[in-house]
Amino acid sequence: MNQWKLSEIVEEGLCASCSTCAIVCPNSIIEFKEVPRLKEECLRKGHGMCYDVCPRVSSGGYQIRIRAGFKEREEYYYGRGEIEGQDGGVVTTFLKYLLEEGKIEGAVVVGDQCWKPVSMVVQDPEDIRRCAKSKYTTSTLEALRRAGELGIKRVAVVGLPCQISGLRKLQYFPYLAKYNGEIGRDGRMVKWPKIEYLIGLFCMGKFREEDIDRVLERKNLRREDIEKFKIERGIFVMITKEGERYTVPLEELEHCEGCRICRDFDAALADISVGSVGSPEGYSTVIVRSVKGEDIKEALELMEGVNVEEIERMRRLKMKRFREEIEERRKRGRKISYYWLTDYGGVGKRADNTHFIRIRGKPCGWYSTEEIRDILEISERYGGRIKLTDRGAFEIHAIHPMDVEEMVLELHRRGFITGSEGPLVRSVLGCPGGGNCSSGLIDTRELCTLIEERFREYPAPYKFKIAVSGCPNKCVRPQIHDIGIVGVVYPVTNEKCNGCGRCADLCKVEAIDVRGETSYTNYNLCIGCGKCIRGCPNEGRDVKEEGLMVYVGGKSGREVVQGIPLGLIDREDILDLIEGVLKVYSKYVEKPQRERLCAVIARIGVDRFLEEVKGYLKK
Repeated sequence: MNQWKLSEIVEEGLCASCSTCAIVCPNSIIEFKEVPRLKEECLRKGHGMCYDVCPRVSSGGYQIRIRAGFKEREEYYYGRGEIEGQDGGVVTTFLKYLLEEGKIEGAVVVGDQCWKPVSMVVQDPEDIRRCAKSKYTTSTLEALRRAGELGIKRVAVVGLPCQISGLRKLQYFPYLAKYNGEIGRDGRMVKWPKIEYLIGLFCMGKFREEDIDRVLERKNLRREDIEKFKIERGIFVMITKEGERYTVPLEELEHCEGCRICRDFDAALADISVGSVGSPEGYSTVIVRSVKGEDIKEALELMEGVNVEEIERMRRLKMKRFREEIEERRKRGRKISYYWLTDYGGVGKRADNTHFIRIRGKPCGWYSTEEIRDILEISERYGGRIKLTDRGAFEIHAIHPMDVEEMVLELHRRGFITGSEGPLVRSVLGCPGGGNCSSGLIDTRELCTLIEERFREYPAPYKFKIAVSGCPNKCVRPQIHDIGIVGVVYPVTNEKCNGCGRCADLCKVEAIDVRGETSYTNYNLCIGCGKCIRGCPNEGRDVKEEGLMVYVGGKSGREVVQGIPLGLIDREDILDLIEGVLKVYSKYVEKPQRERLCAVIARIGVDRFLEEVKGYLKK
């Protein structure tokens, strides 16, 4: 038997049967029949894209939601399309609109051959009608790969929750897997079209083909006799072309084993999700989750008034089945992959197979005593160990994976944000600053709070670190951060100076020279600490210039790179500057999770990079 890393998912009954692994294999050695299998030896033993894209290894949900433009709250509507189809034909009408408007070049859908699912790519709007049926057995989306081979550039994909999860991981693969993709034996990666829209279908689980055949045989029916399959409140309904109606209880049909560990009823990672639950007969419920999903409002008229409680009821039912399956696996000692933990930010796996939870650090590392008590209490309750990070954040370690979700939700209820891990803007590091430190020139906490409010968990190509130092002592090492900010005050001598020399005594960099009754400043040496201004006994020094010195493109770690000093930046421009740096960085990055900001700047050139950043400043 061929060795394959995904065997731990497939053989243990965890496989979602989404077929994503078969789609991405660059050597086409994965065949899919209900579940995937290797046809021949894999040189990597499956340590590649097939494993990294699997939604039962990890969901990637937290990073995906950040990057896919998800709205703060889901929007619920119901409607009916112009094309006759399952429960109102909403999906077929929307796909037809997208094709006619040129928003996509093809739609990847599941058609059928006598009710057996067939993956298809459709480019003619009129052909969409042929796919307007619901299938309740395992299907693949291999047509996505075929679309790439045909040179189709932009597609919409309709899929079940597990398929949507797998394709989302493919869509944001470099950010989740930390490399661009696996190269096949021919020296190439698989070519896919850009997925513009992901349309999810409500799903309680897929049935096995043999169970459908068994029911049809018992009812003395053939597949070619059937006009429509549907599910109505626990009943599987078969309607023949003559209009005869046959039913069987859903209990007589067995879901695929991997469906029992699924907890996603309504395709939570889709741009829009569609199903009949919660809507009047003949209509479809439409859940809009992303900015991209808003386009469906242009395709058909949608109405408010969905019975959201009905959808919640189905979600609870699926979650109940999921929890029962998890508990059964625990009792029997069967493998649990804990794939759902990556739905939450700040969760990571330790070397001992327990987990840690990172709490996003407070601005400048200031915590109230109540917040510290909360962290201690929660950590003690779950037997965790506390670590304080060098960015002033708390991590709770040694947490059993079964406790992670409950613990994260408890932290959220207490007002904490779990995150600051992965390719995003990390917790802003700040020194105590003015009002706390005698050297502080600026209120670092206030500035850190402003930056946090704008860029908390903001997506970036790689980890992106910001530090704010209250003075040029640079205790928090701003010059080796992606963005470093330093409060500075430069002096100028006035007529009150009598040449006493106290300013020269205070200067740490020997930038002051006293000649006669006047002190002079060498601005090539002056770092702008302001000590001479504050320490002059005669008020003989004024502020010549003050503000924020900014460094861009520094880093530490395996290689230490000093950031590029930009000179003084006005406080009101700081947020726009940071956004501009992030936007230009994201525009030119070629290897997400591989290229830090300094590498991109070095590749495209400092002048070009900074010139584009200037475009984001208000002035």
